[in-house]
Amino acid sequence: MSRALLVVLALVLTACGGAEVPPPVVTDEVPSELLDMTDAAPYLADEVEELHEDADGRVWLALYQRPALVRITFGEATTADTLGALGNAPGQFRMPFAVMHAPDGGVYALDGVARRLVGFARDGSPAEVLALPESVDQFTTRRDTMGGWVSALSERARGDSVPLVRVTDTAMDTLGRVHVPAATVTIPMGARSYVAAPEYAPRDLWGALADGTVWVARGGAHAVDYTLPDGTRTVGGPRPYAELRSSEADRGSMRGLPAPAGVPVSALQYAPVKGPFIEARAAQDGSVWTWRTQDADKSEERYTVFRPGVAETFDVVLPLHHRVVGLGAQSVYVAERLDDGRWRVTRHPRPRIN
Repeated sequence: MSRALLVVLALVLTACGGAEVPPPVVTDEVPSELLDMTDAAPYLADEVEELHEDADGRVWLALYQRPALVRITFGEATTADTLGALGNAPGQFRMPFAVMHAPDGGVYALDGVARRLVGFARDGSPAEVLALPESVDQFTTRRDTMGGWVSALSERARGDSVPLVRVTDTAMDTLGRVHVPAATVTIPMGARSYVAAPEYAPRDLWGALADGTVWVARGGAHAVDYTLPDGTRTVGGPRPYAELRSSEADRGSMRGLPAPAGVPVSALQYAPVKGPFIEARAAQDGSVWTWRTQDADKSEERYTVFRPGVAETFDVVLPLHHRVVGLGAQSVYVAERLDDGRWRVTRHPRPRIN
């Protein structure tokens, strides 16, 4: 995990739970599924934060250090091609770090440094480039296929909460507020350093789907709020959780995994009480998977799956130190960090519990 993306994640993706939420309680037994065996050959990546599955089932990975996009076709013989390069022309970027759906089956890559979306057509050729509106935050913006921009504005307010807004050609609507824990920890990584919130601090995480649905995983109540394209709202969950306290046994863990080489363990700080999840990923059908915090002596990774308007949740169990990096229409993409620092990415069938 490199410093550059950790800076973006610290400023963009971490957030704490809202005010006046019910206290967490010990969970009851819930349905659980083991993740099925991989159904394709793996892909080895130097870096992987989040994967995007396009309309044709191919998988896009943003390499912000190179910079480039990798388009992966998983199968019996998994293949990949590299698209884009450093620059400001169509099909080029300064630092891509998120990929999202574009109309007609293409994709956009968010180039936050250059304040624009860089488009690629369905065949992989360069397509339109869109400048970000001045009213949105350049590193948190997502765009749906109807032309709406969704962004968590960066200005801090009382309680460390920021507005989550949808911007169109005619209006800016506030969808709610997301809560951001204070970034108080400076962590050296190689020749540089980054500032982040303490590990496991409770946070809200959010995303926008291609159809305009906006979801927010709440780190205080462990529920998922959905704002649908027509403006109606619904909830997935909540899923009660047991309050866990950080301990000395957590020392050396970073976002649920052993800290990468080059990160001094002494620099890491931990929230006294862990939030319910570390990361959240969403599929285009609105399913949201939260990567659960656990005691330091955990023997497996556990994800809770939420669905729009459904109170019941279920868990999916992964091997230790494996994390979900993408959700497709029928697939789950999982990454495991290898001893040499690379990531082994595998595709698995998505489990279904009715």
